[in-house]
Amino acid sequence: MPQDAIYIRQNLIKDLKIPKVATVVGLGGTGFWTAIFLAMSGVEELILIDQDVLETSNLNRLPLKNEHIGKKKVIVAKEFIENIRKTVRIELHDKRIEKPEDCVILRGVVFCCTDNLKSQQMICAHSKKNDLKYQRIGYDGTILNVSKAFPLSFKEPRGNDGYTVTPSWVIPAVFAAAIGVSSRLYKELCIMDDIGRIHVQNSSHVCQAILDEAKQEREDEIVEDIHEYIPDSYGFCEDCNRVDPDGSDYGYCPDCDDHYSEDEIENLKEEAKQEGIDEVIKQISSGNIEDADLDKALDKWKKKVSAEKEVVNA
Repeated sequence: MPQDAIYIRQNLIKDLKIPKVATVVGLGGTGFWTAIFLAMSGVEELILIDQDVLETSNLNRLPLKNEHIGKKKVIVAKEFIENIRKTVRIELHDKRIEKPEDCVILRGVVFCCTDNLKSQQMICAHSKKNDLKYQRIGYDGTILNVSKAFPLSFKEPRGNDGYTVTPSWVIPAVFAAAIGVSSRLYKELCIMDDIGRIHVQNSSHVCQAILDEAKQEREDEIVEDIHEYIPDSYGFCEDCNRVDPDGSDYGYCPDCDDHYSEDEIENLKEEAKQEGIDEVIKQISSGNIEDADLDKALDKWKKKVSAEKEVVNA
């Protein structure tokens, strides 16, 4: 089957950039899927790096059989990928990244899927230094870490080599791999949170319906608490509640030609304030904030909401 036929629909996706060469370090729950997704996306050459053998516990999150247990992960991954994409050139390295000089085998776009903290740090540093595109994809059972940054911790891991046994499930592993590949090949996503309450940070790929809903929620909240966000003087002349200097019962404003009774002043203020509220709603709905006072009020609201979210997430 011609390769062009396989990717006829994929090629219709704007801004999808498939690298010719990619390296996957670590072929566990996330790394194995990462390699599969890269091969299926059309990467021409894959460098696969791992020294471990497949264990029974790996089968809960990998599409493999019992007969694969005990075999080298790099061999199993190569056989699996060749069954679905025979044209992919695959280079295998039966080793771990343990020293800076080990990083010379990294080429193309680097996907770091190892659970060894020291290796993660060396791979990221080498990629940055040598201008290699870098993507971290990690899942330790409760935390997803899909980002382009250094590992969050620089403490030396306990144990002989830092490789750990953690809780694991197929869905987060596949999810992390898919997001990591998508982030590097298509739209940038950053996932760093407890899997029970996934939070997408700095996403450039958000459904329009979600954006519209968020905008409506913002408008509804502002309108509901409109008096909190509008300055007291918004929409009317605050000088109009002054008393005429000669001591009469009429209100007086040096900027106005008319004099009003106190009741009239209150009615005018309410009418003017309602007009101001209507104008606020109009500007918010249109997204075109022209009034400087309203812009300041909205900025105050945004800071308040942001502070409340930080408290909830803490």
